[in-house]
Amino acid sequence: MINLEWLRTFSSIYECNNITEASKKLNMTQPGVSKHLSALENHIGKKLFERTTRKLEPTEYGKFLYTQITNPLQELEKVEYYSGQRAKKERYAITIGCTTDFFKKELINKIYSFDMYIVTTFGTEKDLIEALETDKIQLLVGIKKHNVYDHEFKYIKTETLELICSEDIVIPKNIEKNDKELIKWLEKQTWFSYDNNQKDIEKFWETRFNTNPRIIPRYILPSYLDIIETLKNNNGFSIVPKQLCKQKLIKVPIESSKMTEQKLFYSFKSKNSKLKEIDFFIDKMEKTNTSNVF
Repeated sequence: MINLEWLRTFSSIYECNNITEASKKLNMTQPGVSKHLSALENHIGKKLFERTTRKLEPTEYGKFLYTQITNPLQELEKVEYYSGQRAKKERYAITIGCTTDFFKKELINKIYSFDMYIVTTFGTEKDLIEALETDKIQLLVGIKKHNVYDHEFKYIKTETLELICSEDIVIPKNIEKNDKELIKWLEKQTWFSYDNNQKDIEKFWETRFNTNPRIIPRYILPSYLDIIETLKNNNGFSIVPKQLCKQKLIKVPIESSKMTEQKLFYSFKSKNSKLKEIDFFIDKMEKTNTSNVF
């Protein structure tokens, strides 16, 4: 096997045309440079230079070998340089899980400025909680608090849930202020939901009407933003975070004096509570968070 240092030495001799200059470039002794060259020539069984009184002239095979190794050596030097730069500076790495809604509205314009390696995983609340427990991710971002596993939580913010519908839907005036009739009418409508457990719908229903909903959503979509986009062109209702509703072609069909709220948290396994990368990421998020709305 050819020693890589022999090739480096050969390349320097070729570019400098003599042993003395090559030794200066390589910060080696002249005997050391000559030894590398002899070892390479012996290994390949070819003479690489014709020695004259003033300089070394490459043989035809020497010219051929130089053209073959120049680009690979340059690429290797780049790898060594950047590896050295990374070694000089500690850069944290983290795998986070979040919904696409949270990523698009809260993270996308922030995390690209973080001086760390970040792998992002998307999924439902249930999927991401399980991913956290099985160490597929280290940190959950923007997921509701749960008590299924031994996880710790750090409060992010509170968001308000809102009833929305397509713009061309009109609630009959004779039932607008009659909750019983309004509930019956709403339960007959087409509903879009974020997931099958309907926690958002249940929370809103309990706060606004003090009862449980009897609703079977016809469509389950993977994100609130997808629901809002769909309702622009299709008739239906849904419950989504109010902060996401800055959209035309959808509307809030009824006003309510009672706010329906849900809290968002960072969550991580208790055993990872002292990981520097988790603290670093959360600290960066808090510093770049210029607004308290989602």
